[in-house]
Amino acid sequence: MKKLILSAVLVGLFIAPTTNLSAQEAARETSHWSLGIRGGGTYFRVSPNAHDYFENSSWGVGGVLEYTINPLWGFGLSVDWLNYNCGENLPGRTLDVGLFSSVNMLNLLSPNRTGWRRGGIYANVGVGTGFFSTEVQNVTKTGTALFSMVGVGVEVPLSNTFALFGDAQYRSYASMNGSLGGYSTGKDDALFAALGLRVKFNANRRDHVRNTRPLTDMDAINALRRDLRQVEDRVNTTAGNVDNLNRRVNDEVRQQQENNADQQRQIDDLRNQLEALRNYQPIVMSAIQFRFESAELTAASIPALEQIARELNANQNWSRLTITGHTCNMGSNAVNNRLSLQRAESVKRELVRLGVPANRIETVGQGATNPIATNNTIAGRQQNRRVEFQLSR
Repeated sequence: MKKLILSAVLVGLFIAPTTNLSAQEAARETSHWSLGIRGGGTYFRVSPNAHDYFENSSWGVGGVLEYTINPLWGFGLSVDWLNYNCGENLPGRTLDVGLFSSVNMLNLLSPNRTGWRRGGIYANVGVGTGFFSTEVQNVTKTGTALFSMVGVGVEVPLSNTFALFGDAQYRSYASMNGSLGGYSTGKDDALFAALGLRVKFNANRRDHVRNTRPLTDMDAINALRRDLRQVEDRVNTTAGNVDNLNRRVNDEVRQQQENNADQQRQIDDLRNQLEALRNYQPIVMSAIQFRFESAELTAASIPALEQIARELNANQNWSRLTITGHTCNMGSNAVNNRLSLQRAESVKRELVRLGVPANRIETVGQGATNPIATNNTIAGRQQNRRVEFQLSR
């Protein structure tokens, strides 16, 4: 029983250093469970001891279900079927069920290593119960024995999900009913060395704790540096977008200022005609625009027409306003003639809506017959697609 108490103390000593892990390390991973199967050789010293290495050797198989809490330690359940020989080559077997704690010594002693980042070297301690049976003089004797175990293991990852592992354990048995060999007294202990395959659950969908190292100060610094670089990249991208937006806004403002100045010039020309009440050359109203291949006025044309209507309604000393529509030479003559008249009619309808008398407005469509610029360029064709106003007494 002293050995069992000593094992429990060892478990506490292994667990205590790992409780200093930060909450961030403990919660960093979301996949913890793993299952391993193993098989290997046993060497039992069971009273009465055969004193023969070959007779004391046998075989065993088992498995472990483990929950790895963080990159330093975890705990698990082991179930092993172990065979042994007693004196006079009498066979025996025990089903050992134990609880154990496992510490990754490689992560504990070398968290900042650069090579072999996954896997580890594990120290294990635990306690359990063995359910044994022994053939003694053609009689099967059964019983239970408490045992303590200490061991060391090595794990080599094959992938995120699978790993090879090997471990060696020393087990000491204490039974109130006598030895594993069926005798009333005696010392029983064993070595169990095995190789196995471990499956780490959910390791393909998320990080598994057994594949990681503990967070260190350098890890935190590097993570902060990465975050800072990402922030700087986003700031630079945002600054570039803001600069582009500022340039576009400035271009739009300049263009709008030019359009406003051109519109005001046209309104001034119209006001001058109203004041002079003379026949002037037609005024090209470039501020009045239409949708592509349509007689529908654009929204930007309405403010200009509203100001024109105010000027016309404020001075009623004119008798007729002639609105002439023009197009470029794109399309047939029939289409251009019809479109130019329709655009003039659209302007008339808007002016009438704004209070200008309909009987004093005349509309004319001249199509592409009277260009004011070349039709060989985009800019020239844009100038030819126009509406002209002419006032008379």
